[in-house]
Amino acid sequence: MSAIPILLVTRPGIGGAAKHVRMICELIDKSAFSVSVAASPLEDPAFLDDLARTGVRVTPFPIRREPHPHDAVVLYRLVRLLRRRRPALIHAHTSKPGLLARLAGSASGLPTLYTPHGFYFHYDLPAWKRTAYRALERVAGLWTTRLVCVTEEEKRQALEAGLAPEERLVVLPNALKIEECEPSKPRAEVRAALNIPQHAPLLAMIGRLDAPKDPFTLVRAAHRLAPDVHVLFAGEGRQKEEVRALARELRMENRVLLPGHRTDPIDLAAAADIAVLSSRWEGLPFALLEAMAVSRPVVASDVSGCRDALGESGAGILVTPGDPDTMARALGKLIADPRARATMGAAGRLLVETKYTAGRWIRRLEDLYRSVLHL
Repeated sequence: MSAIPILLVTRPGIGGAAKHVRMICELIDKSAFSVSVAASPLEDPAFLDDLARTGVRVTPFPIRREPHPHDAVVLYRLVRLLRRRRPALIHAHTSKPGLLARLAGSASGLPTLYTPHGFYFHYDLPAWKRTAYRALERVAGLWTTRLVCVTEEEKRQALEAGLAPEERLVVLPNALKIEECEPSKPRAEVRAALNIPQHAPLLAMIGRLDAPKDPFTLVRAAHRLAPDVHVLFAGEGRQKEEVRALARELRMENRVLLPGHRTDPIDLAAAADIAVLSSRWEGLPFALLEAMAVSRPVVASDVSGCRDALGESGAGILVTPGDPDTMARALGKLIADPRARATMGAAGRLLVETKYTAGRWIRRLEDLYRSVLHL
């Protein structure tokens, strides 16, 4: 039997969705499935080269984040690509590619899976935009063969919004290649390279510096702590310079580090004392899973994704989103208690090993593809 052709459609080159797509390309059984990708080069052109190195065929599609007249051209090109490649099914990731791919799949008579990685209509948007995005998701739900949620709470949100009936909803959490979650450098070496004192408490937030991550709450929380506490923001984003300005305003510019996008998140997480996610909304953040994989305790906003992953695991503390006082109290408690940090770190590592391993995840995804195709 020849390999089943699958087309992945995605936009971002940075963030959790990008890691998710790359893992599919890298880990899927290539004797059973032939994967190709239609991806946007607009945010990170190197992402397409990175995907190509996994051995899949990559086609550039300039999909913009916001609605744009060019979307009609992208849709037309996508329909033509489907008719030329003839995949057995489409798997789209994130909202904009998800909408376009489901439209194209419907026009081409192909089954389409959609992984939103967090619904856009839950973001801090004007009410009319949230209403419009929810309506678009409901309409696109008519053309969705399976809506693949990364958490149980995301599934609940989909049901409450009327995006699809329960029988077409699937929960498949993100996962990690646990064998790649060992630091490549000693903690002391990583800290020295960043000019962080070896014994200073270090809080690390690894991810985009954009509105969903709310980095300002972490800066303000750290300002309420002891003057030797350092904060590491590893990532790029539209709010990077605003974070830098806030650090200057609070006279923390020497303790708030902004090294930009890094390719060594495991080393950075291991060099920290506590991983922090001050997010206002999430899918299921890889940064949280990676921190737990290197046995670091987590202080995270009590939002979907973080709440699903931490739950009652004992691997971290959930705090009120956007509340620096509550976050500062949780961070201060852990900074003062090394034993609690070690206990939470061990619980997090165990959770990743038992629930979030890539081998189990990719087999479940392959089984989902087969079930949709009735194989």
